[in-house]
Amino acid sequence: MDPFTKPHGEVLTDSVKPSEETQEEMIIRLIKENASNIEIYRTGQRYYDNHPDIIDEQKPTDHEGNFDPLKPDWRFDHNPHANLVDQKVGYIAGESPNYQHKDETVMATIEKHLDYDFDDDLNDILTAASNKGVEWVHPYVDEEGDFKMLEIPAEQIIPIWQDRKQRVLNAVIRHYTVRNEYRVEYWTADDVTYYLYVDSGLELAWYHGMNEDNPTTHLDGESWGRVPFIPFKNNSDSTSDIWRYKTFIDAMNRRSSDTQNMFDESTELIYILKGYEGTDLSEFMKNLKYYKAINVDSEGGVETIRVEVPVTSSNEWLDKLRGYIYDYGRGVDFNRNELGNSPSGIALRFLYTGLDLKAKQLARKTIPAIKQLLWFIFEYEGIDSNLAEEVDVTFNYNRMVNEKEQSEIASTSQSYLSEETVLTHHPWVDDVEKEKERKDTEGIVMGGEGDGPEPE
Repeated sequence: MDPFTKPHGEVLTDSVKPSEETQEEMIIRLIKENASNIEIYRTGQRYYDNHPDIIDEQKPTDHEGNFDPLKPDWRFDHNPHANLVDQKVGYIAGESPNYQHKDETVMATIEKHLDYDFDDDLNDILTAASNKGVEWVHPYVDEEGDFKMLEIPAEQIIPIWQDRKQRVLNAVIRHYTVRNEYRVEYWTADDVTYYLYVDSGLELAWYHGMNEDNPTTHLDGESWGRVPFIPFKNNSDSTSDIWRYKTFIDAMNRRSSDTQNMFDESTELIYILKGYEGTDLSEFMKNLKYYKAINVDSEGGVETIRVEVPVTSSNEWLDKLRGYIYDYGRGVDFNRNELGNSPSGIALRFLYTGLDLKAKQLARKTIPAIKQLLWFIFEYEGIDSNLAEEVDVTFNYNRMVNEKEQSEIASTSQSYLSEETVLTHHPWVDDVEKEKERKDTEGIVMGGEGDGPEPE
């Protein structure tokens, strides 16, 4: 981008404040402009759900272009995309994130709200973000007065950003269909306006209750002071992982399907007729099937050709495509045997290089999203919401390790590293705090016998 071109974020900011456009006209325009993005969001999700492009390709036809039900039509849907996404999400969120803060009240609040249910929700959110490029979370307070959060599909959200870095929201348009009603909501930091999209226009409509103001506050008589929507981005560009290797998956599906189609067709012989006295080919096949004989002239005869399937070359190309997918998808292909049966720590770190790069991109976007969520939680609990920025959020990457090597390193490091550091990196320790409690209970001394002070 040259320095004289207006950044895309500023273009969006300008687009929401035209001089001769009402709020409703702006919303309709942005919904129409966003229509092309919806299919982009859905593509990664389709492939994750075993619905690649080959499923919707045209049915096989005969020489006249008509559907031919007798022609083999295999459509294999290899799904390395789901493997890569699940591998990345499991790698970063397979274990619960760690939260650290010096204030015990803050830690108790985090433990109350970001529990095992949130860990399960986070797995789903990051999976959707990997498929679509971004997924949204909406914090709210339910009718019983409890703090809740709702995952909102990216297809329903149109963000209006305040800055080109896309860190502060000016507003959010949410649009979705419920029981044939096309609902549209316009959220700002101060209120929310509810509409129904009717006859190509917007009409004010309150569909969450009766006798309510519209626009209305986020909560019962008050608002958050922020737009209550949080983006969980896959990367800086908010793009799906699928676009790194979609063409290779399509090629793999087509090659394997065509190979199976050739196998089916190769079971039938191709007949070469010489001096055949019948009128058409259908009569020839009928005579061959029922009478096991055909009429030819004195110089006639029948020869056959069997189709040979290029299995070896097809398998070699499929292996190449699989390699491309894992290379460009930055995943770990455990089917490769270059590392042997018991790879060293250095070899394993090399194996995980691509996955580390991809996962850390997701982590860099997820950590600020979690801190935004903590801001709303602290506001709800009456805690200083600015403390959310001080919370240290880290992930326990679920990397395969050489346990013997890691244990030996931990054992030899006890004399010059803290107990917490040693326990954090020990392959058998999942929860450092619980392990420290067990050690205190059992009276275990780090470093073994003889390292403590001599008794008086």
